[in-house]
Amino acid sequence: MNRDIKFITVVSAIYGLCSGMFGVLFTLYLDELNISLSTMGVMFSVSSLLGFLVMVILGAQSDVWGRKVVYSVSILLTAISSFFVPFLRGVGELTISKIVKDLAFRTRTSIHSTLVFEHVRKGYAKIIARIQGIQLTLSAAGLMMASTVLSYLGFQGVFIAIGIMLFIAFLIFQIVREPAKPKAKRKSIREMYRFDISKQLKILCVFNFIHGIGFSICHTVFIYTLFFLKKFAVEPLTLSLILGLHNFTFGVPMILASRLFSKPNPNYTKILMIGNLLAGVSFFTSAFIPILIPATAIWFIHDILGASLRMPAQQTLTQNYSRDEYRGKDVNMASAFSSIGKIFGPVIGGYLAGIDISLPFLVGGSIIAATTMILIPLNRMKKAS
Repeated sequence: MNRDIKFITVVSAIYGLCSGMFGVLFTLYLDELNISLSTMGVMFSVSSLLGFLVMVILGAQSDVWGRKVVYSVSILLTAISSFFVPFLRGVGELTISKIVKDLAFRTRTSIHSTLVFEHVRKGYAKIIARIQGIQLTLSAAGLMMASTVLSYLGFQGVFIAIGIMLFIAFLIFQIVREPAKPKAKRKSIREMYRFDISKQLKILCVFNFIHGIGFSICHTVFIYTLFFLKKFAVEPLTLSLILGLHNFTFGVPMILASRLFSKPNPNYTKILMIGNLLAGVSFFTSAFIPILIPATAIWFIHDILGASLRMPAQQTLTQNYSRDEYRGKDVNMASAFSSIGKIFGPVIGGYLAGIDISLPFLVGGSIIAATTMILIPLNRMKKAS
Protein backbone atom coordinates (compact mmCIF):
# COMPACT_ATOMS: atom_id res chain seq x y z
CA MET A 1 0.00 0.00 0.00
CA ASN A 2 1.27 3.50 -0.80
CA ARG A 3 1.67 6.30 1.74
CA ASP A 4 -1.82 7.78 1.32
CA ILE A 5 -3.55 4.40 1.45
CA LYS A 6 -1.73 3.63 4.72
CA PHE A 7 -3.05 6.84 6.34
CA ILE A 8 -6.54 6.19 4.97
CA THR A 9 -6.34 2.72 6.55
CA VAL A 10 -5.37 4.21 9.95
CA VAL A 11 -8.27 6.69 9.76
CA SER A 12 -10.62 3.86 8.77
CA ALA A 13 -9.47 1.78 11.73
CA ILE A 14 -10.20 4.61 14.20
CA TYR A 15 -13.51 5.28 12.48
CA GLY A 16 -14.41 1.59 12.72
CA LEU A 17 -13.64 1.43 16.45
CA CYS A 18 -15.79 4.50 17.11
CA SER A 19 -18.69 3.45 14.88
CA GLY A 20 -18.74 0.03 16.54
CA MET A 21 -19.16 1.53 19.99
CA PHE A 22 -21.60 4.20 18.80
CA GLY A 23 -23.97 1.80 17.01
CA VAL A 24 -24.94 -0.28 20.04
CA LEU A 25 -24.64 2.56 22.58
CA PHE A 26 -26.96 4.89 20.65
CA THR A 27 -29.65 2.19 20.55
CA LEU A 28 -29.21 1.47 24.26
CA TYR A 29 -29.33 5.20 24.97
CA LEU A 30 -32.64 5.52 23.12
CA ASP A 31 -33.98 2.50 25.00
CA GLU A 32 -32.77 4.06 28.29
CA LEU A 33 -34.86 7.13 27.43
CA ASN A 34 -37.91 4.84 26.88
CA ILE A 35 -38.23 5.77 23.20
CA SER A 36 -40.52 3.22 21.48
CA LEU A 37 -39.55 0.92 18.59
CA SER A 38 -41.93 2.64 16.19
CA THR A 39 -40.48 6.05 17.10
CA MET A 40 -36.94 4.71 16.57
CA GLY A 41 -38.04 3.50 13.13
CA VAL A 42 -39.29 6.97 12.18
CA MET A 43 -36.07 8.56 13.47
CA PHE A 44 -33.92 6.26 11.33
CA SER A 45 -36.15 6.74 8.28
CA VAL A 46 -36.10 10.55 8.43
CA SER A 47 -32.30 10.53 8.48
CA SER A 48 -32.29 8.29 5.37
CA LEU A 49 -34.67 10.64 3.55
CA LEU A 50 -32.51 13.71 4.11
CA GLY A 51 -29.43 11.65 3.34
CA PHE A 52 -30.81 10.87 -0.13
CA LEU A 53 -31.59 14.53 -0.84
CA VAL A 54 -28.05 15.67 -0.05
CA MET A 55 -25.81 12.73 -1.04
CA VAL A 56 -26.00 13.28 -4.80
CA ILE A 57 -25.19 16.98 -4.36
CA LEU A 58 -22.17 16.19 -2.19
CA GLY A 59 -20.96 13.56 -4.63
CA ALA A 60 -21.22 16.01 -7.55
CA GLN A 61 -19.54 18.74 -5.54
CA SER A 62 -16.66 16.42 -4.65
CA ASP A 63 -15.97 16.24 -8.39
CA VAL A 64 -15.46 20.02 -8.27
CA TRP A 65 -14.07 20.66 -4.76
CA GLY A 66 -12.01 17.47 -4.55
CA ARG A 67 -12.46 14.33 -2.44
CA LYS A 68 -10.36 15.44 0.52
CA VAL A 69 -12.48 18.38 1.68
CA VAL A 70 -15.77 16.42 1.53
CA TYR A 71 -14.20 13.41 3.29
CA SER A 72 -12.69 15.66 5.97
CA VAL A 73 -15.98 17.44 6.68
CA SER A 74 -17.82 14.12 6.96
CA ILE A 75 -15.41 12.89 9.66
CA LEU A 76 -15.60 16.20 11.51
CA LEU A 77 -19.42 16.21 11.51
CA THR A 78 -19.44 12.62 12.79
CA ALA A 79 -17.15 13.68 15.65
CA ILE A 80 -19.31 16.67 16.58
CA SER A 81 -22.64 14.83 16.43
CA SER A 82 -21.25 11.92 18.51
CA PHE A 83 -19.78 14.27 21.12
CA PHE A 84 -23.10 16.01 21.84
CA VAL A 85 -25.42 12.94 21.94
CA PRO A 86 -25.39 12.54 25.78
CA PHE A 87 -26.49 16.17 26.21
CA LEU A 88 -29.67 15.49 24.20
CA ARG A 89 -32.79 13.79 25.53
CA GLY A 90 -35.73 14.82 23.33
CA VAL A 91 -36.80 12.83 20.26
CA GLY A 92 -36.56 15.90 18.01
CA GLU A 93 -33.02 16.89 18.97
CA LEU A 94 -31.80 13.28 18.93
CA THR A 95 -33.29 12.89 15.44
CA ILE A 96 -31.36 15.95 14.27
CA SER A 97 -28.17 14.51 15.74
CA LYS A 98 -28.91 11.19 14.01
CA ILE A 99 -29.50 12.98 10.71
CA VAL A 100 -26.16 14.78 10.92
CA LYS A 101 -24.27 11.61 11.83
CA ASP A 102 -25.97 9.45 9.17
CA LEU A 103 -25.44 12.04 6.47
CA ALA A 104 -21.76 12.30 7.40
CA PHE A 105 -21.47 8.50 7.59
CA ARG A 106 -23.05 7.91 4.18
CA THR A 107 -21.01 10.69 2.59
CA ARG A 108 -17.78 9.29 3.97
CA THR A 109 -18.70 5.76 2.87
CA SER A 110 -19.39 6.78 -0.73
CA ILE A 111 -16.42 9.17 -0.99
CA HIS A 112 -14.20 6.59 0.73
CA SER A 113 -14.55 4.04 -2.07
CA THR A 114 -13.89 6.71 -4.71
CA LEU A 115 -10.95 8.16 -2.78
CA VAL A 116 -9.30 4.74 -2.55
CA PHE A 117 -10.06 3.98 -6.21
CA GLU A 118 -8.42 7.20 -7.38
CA HIS A 119 -5.34 6.51 -5.27
CA VAL A 120 -4.93 2.91 -6.41
CA ARG A 121 -6.90 1.64 -9.42
CA LYS A 122 -4.82 -1.47 -10.03
CA GLY A 123 -5.85 -4.13 -7.53
CA TYR A 124 -8.66 -1.90 -6.18
CA ALA A 125 -11.00 -4.74 -5.16
CA LYS A 126 -8.25 -6.39 -3.10
CA ILE A 127 -7.21 -3.12 -1.41
CA ILE A 128 -10.76 -1.92 -0.62
CA ALA A 129 -11.59 -5.37 0.82
CA ARG A 130 -8.57 -5.23 3.11
CA ILE A 131 -9.20 -1.66 4.27
CA GLN A 132 -12.85 -2.36 4.99
CA GLY A 133 -11.93 -5.65 6.64
CA ILE A 134 -9.60 -3.82 9.02
CA GLN A 135 -12.25 -1.14 9.69
CA LEU A 136 -14.92 -3.73 10.44
CA THR A 137 -12.59 -5.77 12.63
CA LEU A 138 -11.94 -2.64 14.73
CA SER A 139 -15.68 -1.98 14.68
CA ALA A 140 -16.15 -5.43 16.18
CA ALA A 141 -13.65 -4.58 18.90
CA GLY A 142 -15.62 -1.39 19.59
CA LEU A 143 -18.86 -3.33 19.93
CA MET A 144 -17.28 -5.79 22.33
CA MET A 145 -15.79 -2.96 24.40
CA ALA A 146 -19.02 -0.97 24.49
CA SER A 147 -20.66 -2.40 27.60
CA THR A 148 -17.39 -2.40 29.58
CA VAL A 149 -16.57 1.19 28.64
CA LEU A 150 -20.16 2.19 29.38
CA SER A 151 -19.95 0.70 32.89
CA TYR A 152 -16.88 2.84 33.64
CA LEU A 153 -17.65 6.09 31.82
CA GLY A 154 -21.43 6.15 31.53
CA PHE A 155 -23.23 7.41 28.43
CA GLN A 156 -21.81 10.92 28.72
CA GLY A 157 -18.19 9.85 29.07
CA VAL A 158 -18.22 7.28 26.28
CA PHE A 159 -19.91 9.53 23.68
CA ILE A 160 -17.48 12.35 24.50
CA ALA A 161 -14.55 9.90 24.11
CA ILE A 162 -15.90 8.78 20.72
CA GLY A 163 -16.11 12.40 19.57
CA ILE A 164 -12.50 13.07 20.61
CA MET A 165 -11.16 9.95 18.86
CA LEU A 166 -12.97 10.90 15.66
CA PHE A 167 -11.48 14.38 15.83
CA ILE A 168 -8.02 12.77 16.05
CA ALA A 169 -8.90 10.74 12.93
CA PHE A 170 -9.88 14.01 11.22
CA LEU A 171 -6.45 15.48 12.03
CA ILE A 172 -4.61 12.39 10.76
CA PHE A 173 -6.55 12.48 7.50
CA GLN A 174 -5.18 15.94 6.73
CA ILE A 175 -1.87 14.19 5.89
CA VAL A 176 -3.53 12.39 2.96
CA ARG A 177 -2.99 14.03 -0.43
CA GLU A 178 -5.77 14.89 -2.87
CA PRO A 179 -5.90 12.16 -5.54
CA ALA A 180 -5.38 13.05 -9.20
CA LYS A 181 -8.59 13.15 -11.25
CA PRO A 182 -10.03 14.90 -14.32
CA LYS A 183 -11.40 18.39 -13.68
CA ALA A 184 -15.18 18.62 -13.61
CA LYS A 185 -17.36 21.66 -14.26
CA ARG A 186 -19.76 22.90 -11.61
CA LYS A 187 -23.27 21.55 -12.20
CA SER A 188 -26.68 23.05 -11.50
CA ILE A 189 -29.01 21.25 -9.09
CA ARG A 190 -31.01 19.98 -12.04
CA GLU A 191 -27.88 18.59 -13.70
CA MET A 192 -26.75 16.94 -10.46
CA TYR A 193 -29.94 14.88 -10.28
CA ARG A 194 -30.06 14.07 -13.99
CA PHE A 195 -30.17 10.29 -14.44
CA ASP A 196 -27.42 10.34 -17.10
CA ILE A 197 -25.51 7.28 -15.95
CA SER A 198 -24.59 4.03 -17.72
CA LYS A 199 -27.12 1.23 -18.26
CA GLN A 200 -25.15 -1.02 -15.93
CA LEU A 201 -25.21 1.59 -13.16
CA LYS A 202 -28.97 2.02 -13.63
CA ILE A 203 -29.42 -1.71 -12.97
CA LEU A 204 -27.34 -1.33 -9.81
CA CYS A 205 -29.53 1.63 -8.78
CA VAL A 206 -32.68 -0.53 -9.01
CA PHE A 207 -30.88 -3.28 -7.08
CA ASN A 208 -29.72 -0.79 -4.43
CA PHE A 209 -33.23 0.62 -3.98
CA ILE A 210 -35.02 -2.68 -3.38
CA HIS A 211 -32.09 -4.17 -1.50
CA GLY A 212 -32.03 -1.05 0.71
CA ILE A 213 -35.65 -1.67 1.70
CA GLY A 214 -35.05 -5.31 2.59
CA PHE A 215 -31.71 -4.70 4.28
CA SER A 216 -32.96 -1.85 6.50
CA ILE A 217 -36.04 -3.85 7.50
CA CYS A 218 -33.88 -6.54 9.11
CA HIS A 219 -30.45 -4.94 9.55
CA THR A 220 -31.11 -1.47 10.95
CA VAL A 221 -29.06 -1.43 14.14
CA PHE A 222 -31.99 -1.11 16.55
CA ILE A 223 -33.76 -4.06 14.87
CA TYR A 224 -31.01 -6.66 15.16
CA THR A 225 -29.88 -5.32 18.56
CA LEU A 226 -33.37 -5.70 20.01
CA PHE A 227 -33.89 -9.03 18.19
CA PHE A 228 -31.29 -10.64 20.45
CA LEU A 229 -32.15 -8.50 23.47
CA LYS A 230 -35.89 -9.27 23.48
CA LYS A 231 -36.23 -12.64 21.72
CA PHE A 232 -33.51 -14.36 23.76
CA ALA A 233 -33.46 -12.04 26.81
CA VAL A 234 -29.66 -11.77 26.70
CA GLU A 235 -27.67 -9.73 29.20
CA PRO A 236 -25.92 -6.52 27.99
CA LEU A 237 -22.50 -8.22 28.16
CA THR A 238 -23.72 -11.13 26.00
CA LEU A 239 -25.32 -8.66 23.61
CA SER A 240 -22.04 -6.77 23.19
CA LEU A 241 -20.26 -10.09 22.57
CA ILE A 242 -22.75 -11.09 19.86
CA LEU A 243 -22.61 -7.70 18.16
CA GLY A 244 -18.84 -7.66 18.42
CA LEU A 245 -18.56 -11.10 16.85
CA HIS A 246 -21.02 -9.87 14.23
CA ASN A 247 -18.46 -7.40 12.91
CA PHE A 248 -15.60 -9.88 13.29
CA THR A 249 -17.57 -12.24 11.02
CA PHE A 250 -17.65 -9.40 8.48
CA GLY A 251 -14.20 -7.86 8.86
CA VAL A 252 -11.95 -10.93 9.08
CA PRO A 253 -13.66 -12.87 6.22
CA MET A 254 -13.46 -9.73 4.06
CA ILE A 255 -9.70 -9.58 4.61
CA LEU A 256 -9.51 -13.26 3.61
CA ALA A 257 -11.83 -12.64 0.63
CA SER A 258 -9.37 -10.06 -0.68
CA ARG A 259 -7.34 -13.04 -1.95
CA LEU A 260 -10.25 -13.98 -4.20
CA PHE A 261 -10.25 -10.51 -5.74
CA SER A 262 -6.51 -10.68 -6.40
CA LYS A 263 -7.05 -13.49 -8.91
CA PRO A 264 -7.00 -12.50 -12.62
CA ASN A 265 -10.33 -11.34 -14.09
CA PRO A 266 -12.80 -12.29 -11.34
CA ASN A 267 -16.48 -12.16 -12.32
CA TYR A 268 -17.61 -9.44 -9.90
CA THR A 269 -21.27 -9.75 -10.87
CA LYS A 270 -21.45 -13.47 -10.06
CA ILE A 271 -19.61 -12.87 -6.78
CA LEU A 272 -22.14 -10.14 -5.94
CA MET A 273 -25.08 -12.42 -6.76
CA ILE A 274 -23.78 -15.31 -4.65
CA GLY A 275 -22.98 -13.10 -1.67
CA ASN A 276 -26.35 -11.36 -1.82
CA LEU A 277 -28.34 -14.60 -2.02
CA LEU A 278 -26.48 -16.12 0.93
CA ALA A 279 -27.14 -13.01 3.03
CA GLY A 280 -30.89 -13.06 2.35
CA VAL A 281 -31.21 -16.77 3.13
CA SER A 282 -29.24 -16.29 6.35
CA PHE A 283 -31.58 -13.58 7.66
CA PHE A 284 -34.69 -15.55 6.70
CA THR A 285 -33.53 -18.83 8.25
CA SER A 286 -32.27 -17.39 11.55
CA ALA A 287 -35.74 -16.05 12.32
CA PHE A 288 -37.12 -19.61 12.65
CA ILE A 289 -34.54 -20.86 15.15
CA PRO A 290 -35.68 -20.59 18.81
CA ILE A 291 -32.27 -21.25 20.45
CA LEU A 292 -29.71 -18.44 20.83
CA ILE A 293 -26.46 -20.07 19.69
CA PRO A 294 -27.77 -21.78 16.49
CA ALA A 295 -29.80 -18.68 15.55
CA THR A 296 -26.74 -16.47 16.02
CA ALA A 297 -24.51 -18.84 14.02
CA ILE A 298 -26.93 -18.87 11.07
CA TRP A 299 -27.31 -15.08 11.30
CA PHE A 300 -23.52 -14.63 11.12
CA ILE A 301 -23.53 -16.21 7.64
CA HIS A 302 -25.01 -13.00 6.21
CA ASP A 303 -21.54 -11.49 6.69
CA ILE A 304 -19.16 -14.47 6.62
CA LEU A 305 -20.33 -15.71 3.22
CA GLY A 306 -22.60 -12.81 2.24
CA ALA A 307 -21.48 -9.23 2.69
CA SER A 308 -17.75 -10.07 2.71
CA LEU A 309 -18.21 -11.11 -0.94
CA ARG A 310 -20.98 -8.72 -1.91
CA MET A 311 -19.55 -5.39 -0.82
CA PRO A 312 -16.11 -5.38 -2.52
CA ALA A 313 -17.66 -6.79 -5.71
CA GLN A 314 -20.47 -4.23 -5.70
CA GLN A 315 -18.12 -1.32 -5.02
CA THR A 316 -15.78 -2.42 -7.80
CA LEU A 317 -18.66 -2.65 -10.29
CA THR A 318 -19.93 0.78 -9.24
CA GLN A 319 -16.50 2.34 -9.78
CA ASN A 320 -16.00 0.58 -13.12
CA TYR A 321 -19.38 1.72 -14.43
CA SER A 322 -18.84 5.37 -13.37
CA ARG A 323 -17.34 8.14 -15.50
CA ASP A 324 -13.89 9.46 -14.57
CA GLU A 325 -14.84 13.14 -14.69
CA TYR A 326 -18.13 12.67 -12.80
CA ARG A 327 -17.19 9.71 -10.60
CA GLY A 328 -18.35 11.37 -7.38
CA LYS A 329 -21.78 12.11 -8.80
CA ASP A 330 -22.21 8.67 -10.39
CA VAL A 331 -21.11 6.71 -7.32
CA ASN A 332 -23.25 8.80 -4.98
CA MET A 333 -26.22 8.51 -7.34
CA ALA A 334 -26.02 4.72 -7.00
CA SER A 335 -25.59 4.98 -3.21
CA ALA A 336 -28.50 7.42 -2.97
CA PHE A 337 -30.92 4.82 -4.30
CA SER A 338 -29.97 2.59 -1.39
CA SER A 339 -30.77 5.52 0.90
CA ILE A 340 -34.22 5.87 -0.68
CA GLY A 341 -34.90 2.23 0.13
CA LYS A 342 -33.71 2.79 3.67
CA ILE A 343 -36.31 5.53 4.12
CA PHE A 344 -39.04 2.89 4.18
CA GLY A 345 -37.20 -0.05 5.73
CA PRO A 346 -36.79 1.11 9.35
CA VAL A 347 -40.46 2.14 9.60
CA ILE A 348 -41.57 -1.23 8.20
CA GLY A 349 -39.06 -3.04 10.41
CA GLY A 350 -40.17 -1.18 13.53
CA TYR A 351 -43.82 -1.94 12.78
CA LEU A 352 -43.11 -5.63 12.12
CA ALA A 353 -40.96 -5.89 15.26
CA GLY A 354 -43.88 -4.52 17.28
CA ILE A 355 -45.94 -7.50 16.07
CA ASP A 356 -43.18 -10.13 16.36
CA ILE A 357 -39.47 -9.46 16.77
CA SER A 358 -38.68 -12.21 14.21
CA LEU A 359 -40.83 -10.73 11.42
CA PRO A 360 -38.25 -8.16 10.20
CA PHE A 361 -35.77 -10.99 9.54
CA LEU A 362 -38.38 -13.02 7.65
CA VAL A 363 -39.56 -10.16 5.45
CA GLY A 364 -36.22 -8.40 5.00
CA GLY A 365 -34.34 -11.62 4.25
CA SER A 366 -36.88 -12.61 1.60
CA ILE A 367 -36.57 -9.23 -0.14
CA ILE A 368 -32.75 -9.36 -0.09
CA ALA A 369 -32.68 -12.87 -1.61
CA ALA A 370 -35.19 -11.86 -4.30
CA THR A 371 -33.10 -8.86 -5.42
CA THR A 372 -30.48 -11.29 -6.78
CA MET A 373 -32.71 -11.71 -9.85
CA ILE A 374 -32.29 -8.01 -10.69
CA LEU A 375 -28.59 -8.64 -11.33
CA ILE A 376 -29.14 -11.33 -14.00
CA PRO A 377 -29.12 -8.82 -16.94
CA LEU A 378 -25.96 -7.23 -15.49
CA ASN A 379 -24.17 -10.57 -15.61
CA ARG A 380 -24.88 -10.81 -19.36
CA MET A 381 -23.18 -7.47 -20.05
CA LYS A 382 -19.50 -7.83 -20.84
CA LYS A 383 -18.11 -4.57 -19.51
CA ALA A 384 -16.47 -4.96 -16.08
CA SER A 385 -18.52 -8.05 -15.24
